[in-house]
Amino acid sequence: MRYSDYLRKAKIMLKEAEEDLNIGCYNKAVSASWFAVESLLRAIILKKRKPMPERPNKLISLIHRLLYTEHPDKKHLAHIISSLYEKRKRADHRETLFNRIHAMKSLSQAKSIYNELINILI
Repeated sequence: MRYSDYLRKAKIMLKEAEEDLNIGCYNKAVSASWFAVESLLRAIILKKRKPMPERPNKLISLIHRLLYTEHPDKKHLAHIISSLYEKRKRADHRETLFNRIHAMKSLSQAKSIYNELINILI
């Protein structure tokens, strides 16, 4: 099952985000936080047997629709997911440099998303 590979990767990326934060690699912590969430979202899409979009923005749109239609109690996560993705883009592709506080917030958001969405896979 491919979804279990994505789930495993999500757990690893969360751990790596924590390690990056602890050693002061704040931009990497922001990126790893996003990639943990992206891996979990991909696991959810595979588990639901939906077509897998290649691009993150398409993945986010699909997840937003899924949250609003199948899991309305989790729809508040849509904004947090989008926000975390925007931070990741700034960390990787813009002049933005993130500090410890920003990285901690990103990791906290990623953990919150993970903890709330993991139940969709169970």
